[in-house]
Amino acid sequence: KMITIRNLSQDNIESALALSVDDWQRKYVRTNAEMIALAYVQPQELFPVALYAEEALVGLAFVKKEQKTAIMTLEQIMIDQPFQSKSFGSESVREIAKWIETQFDCTLLQASIQIGNQWGRETLENAGFMKRSTDLEKREIEMIYITK
Repeated sequence: KMITIRNLSQDNIESALALSVDDWQRKYVRTNAEMIALAYVQPQELFPVALYAEEALVGLAFVKKEQKTAIMTLEQIMIDQPFQSKSFGSESVREIAKWIETQFDCTLLQASIQIGNQWGRETLENAGFMKRSTDLEKREIEMIYITK
């Protein structure tokens, strides 16, 4: 398989902070520094995941455990700009879903994509997510992936 999941650690934090997306994608994602800070203050809820292709760190994802329910949320996934359009996004999402199944008692993985973020939506659909609903007020499409 192409993608492996590792923990965010002292060994890869600098590389993780250096990852970036294309200019047009910036409005769709928070910076990795912001997300890592949020994970730091919510260690029981928000889990950072480092995405590797062999020995290269290609991206970061953040998975949130919803309280008192068997639902997890893919809060954010980003693939470093040089590694985009090589199927790493969808492959990463599939690996994250498998990882969640081994780590958590989870029946449903959910994600929200901003309307207009076609790249993000196709990444999720290619990984097996389905559209659940559209929230026009938030301008988001809610996507779900059934794990078990």
